[in-house]
Amino acid sequence: MRIILEDPYERDIFHGGEREAQRRFGVEAEAREMKGSIGDQLSAGNAGFIASQPFCFVSVREDSGAIHTQILACVTTAQGTYPLVAFGDARQFFFLLSQAEGERLLERAERVCCKVGMIFVDFARRARLRINGRLQQAGEQALPGFQCPPLHHLMQVHVEQVYANCQARIVRLQQNRPG
Repeated sequence: MRIILEDPYERDIFHGGEREAQRRFGVEAEAREMKGSIGDQLSAGNAGFIASQPFCFVSVREDSGAIHTQILACVTTAQGTYPLVAFGDARQFFFLLSQAEGERLLERAERVCCKVGMIFVDFARRARLRINGRLQQAGEQALPGFQCPPLHHLMQVHVEQVYANCQARIVRLQQNRPG
């Protein structure tokens, strides 16, 4: 028998699409149990995991309703290699977006309240961290002393939800050895 303690004053953290998927797959009870594992800010462990990743996946919704997803990687310029993200605090972080590759993300971020979903995956360890939040182009003083490299934009993510995902579907990648 399962006992689920619920706070009647707690806000529902799942949007309508998530609740519908939970209903279809018959996992509403499990979802209620998992609510406690969904935070609204990054922990030191989350930040360490994110900082150790060379790339991530970022998704935004297009006007048509379609989801646009692209891979973001560490940026290398003549000035050197930049980390994948820079942390402002536990509720915000920044990344560089290339003008050449990031036009669709930048277009979405210029809208009011652009929702974003990001997934950081360590394929070797089969670990995955999901972040949902809001995406916008950062102001010039967002990171004091930072100069954005030419042909790039500094983007800012405001964290709304952060949680680890199940590793069941993560394929363990192995390095291809020559010969």
